[in-house]
Amino acid sequence: MKYICSSCSKNYSLSEKVFRCTCGGFLRVEPLNFFLQKDLDRRDPSIWRYREGFGLPEDVPPVSLGEGRTPIIAKRVEGVDMAFKLDYLQPSGSFKDRGASVLLSLAKSLGVSHVVEDSSGNAGAAVSAYAAAAGIRCTVYVPGYTPEGKLIQMKLYGSEVVKVPGKRQDANRAVIEAAQKSYYASHLWNPFFVMGLQSAAFEIWEQYAGNLPARVIVPIGGGGFLEGLHSGFCALRNAGYVKEIPRLIGVQAQNCPPIHQAFQEGLPDFKEMEVEVTVAEGIAVQKPPRGKAVLQALRESGGWTVGVSEEEILSAERILFSLGLFVEPTSAAALAAWRKLPRGEQEKALIILTGNGLKETQKLSYLFLGS
Repeated sequence: MKYICSSCSKNYSLSEKVFRCTCGGFLRVEPLNFFLQKDLDRRDPSIWRYREGFGLPEDVPPVSLGEGRTPIIAKRVEGVDMAFKLDYLQPSGSFKDRGASVLLSLAKSLGVSHVVEDSSGNAGAAVSAYAAAAGIRCTVYVPGYTPEGKLIQMKLYGSEVVKVPGKRQDANRAVIEAAQKSYYASHLWNPFFVMGLQSAAFEIWEQYAGNLPARVIVPIGGGGFLEGLHSGFCALRNAGYVKEIPRLIGVQAQNCPPIHQAFQEGLPDFKEMEVEVTVAEGIAVQKPPRGKAVLQALRESGGWTVGVSEEEILSAERILFSLGLFVEPTSAAALAAWRKLPRGEQEKALIILTGNGLKETQKLSYLFLGS
């Protein structure tokens, strides 16, 4: 196995602690094998039942907390039948446990003793959890506005938390400087994080008994989850397990819409733009490094993007509360987008709820209870 640059095709060994090519391009991996459907019945229910799909060397032992196999529930919302995948029911409370498990497994196998990460919350919590499980020291660089609940979670896992004044992009600049001396366990850059996110596509395939939903709606910041879903669905198609893949609908806050704007303008990659703070801080990524791959995945799936306002996000959050689903506003953005679709596109759609609201109780109390 090796890293391959998406821009210049330069190769790197997995033992090289690189997070991007010298040309600036993001890296990718190409698995040599794929899991056999007949083997799944005798495997445990975590994401590691699909380990051949992650592209890791065979001798890499899993760092696992039992992540994966989150439920899908059918609901009727505003007179329409649809479904939610409750991916916020993960060990650290978000879908990012999928990627963190795979990436920290690689890091431990390489003998890494210290990792750094930048995050507005969920990725930092996930990397902190799996670094603790792996016995690896972790430092997380966070924007100054990150909810205290998420910072407490990282600290209790044993991570050092460094608050960086400014926006999400400022934390990214700080961690890239720190990465000169430490291993950058990046959910934005490292392809093994994205490979772990494929597991959600594999689970959906199993949970739908091979008949995939027509549309899957997911929030996108850096867009790694959508890229991972697309990669996973395509891998299933290439293996002959499905004939068609779902249309992927990516959701961004109108206050920070670099991928949404690029898609609407027909651009191959995002372009730099001024952004504003959004209540959905989990998708507030001003400069998504894998934007080109995300836009390609959207188009290849026949999908599109939807921008949602702050008011639309909060309105959708209220609906989720009324359904008994306690998620963060970033997750609510996906339902807000679903509500803007034509009725025919809403039918039988699957919305992935990505982050647990328990991490943001203080913010949610202020937004909805005024205290």
